[in-house]
Amino acid sequence: MKLTLTLLLSLPLIATAFAGPAAAANLTAEFDAKHKACLERISEDNDLAYEEAMIWQDEGGGRRAKHCVAMALYALGHEDEAARRLDVLAMASDGGTKLMRADFYAEAANFWLVDGQPDRAYKSASDGLKLRKDHVDLRIARARAYAMLERYDYAETDLTSVLKFSPNNPDALRYRADAKMKQGRLSEAKTDIEMSLKADPTKVETALLRGQINEAIRLEALDTGSRE
Repeated sequence: MKLTLTLLLSLPLIATAFAGPAAAANLTAEFDAKHKACLERISEDNDLAYEEAMIWQDEGGGRRAKHCVAMALYALGHEDEAARRLDVLAMASDGGTKLMRADFYAEAANFWLVDGQPDRAYKSASDGLKLRKDHVDLRIARARAYAMLERYDYAETDLTSVLKFSPNNPDALRYRADAKMKQGRLSEAKTDIEMSLKADPTKVETALLRGQINEAIRLEALDTGSRE
């Protein structure tokens, strides 16, 4: 569905460009509240949220409306289109601050990963890191893209960087444990996965990976014993 932005709909937005600071602050607060409501609507009714976000976008809702459109598309199962829109938004003149645009790139990268496109995830994450090199989610997303491309050493490097910015980050530790396991460094992987589980004992995927690492260690010990 595509709605056409009319001159009438754009007039109120043109007027606000000449409004004072107080009016601009009120409009920002109003848009922020509408953005929050739009995102909440997604969990209630994907289709309706998408339609309302499209209307708001065409009425001049700016980056908040565009973001909600992308998130609704993702909820509807269109990961690739959602990721593409977020990449475009991150590059747009109205994409907001560097941090906002880095956040959009991070969401895009994660959506590309869900869609099974690590090359695009890598590009989104790398573009975002040019804006904020300390962005944890971007670095983790790029590491996951590297892992999907079987470049586990590069993944490990990015995850080690994350742990400098965010010590004991359970996700970074878990992904680094997996990267080390894939490189055959099982004792190091064991150390990382135990630290990840200690940092966050609630993650099922961490417990599952620990089981895989323990099994790999057991099989390696059996193989070593059989050769002696």
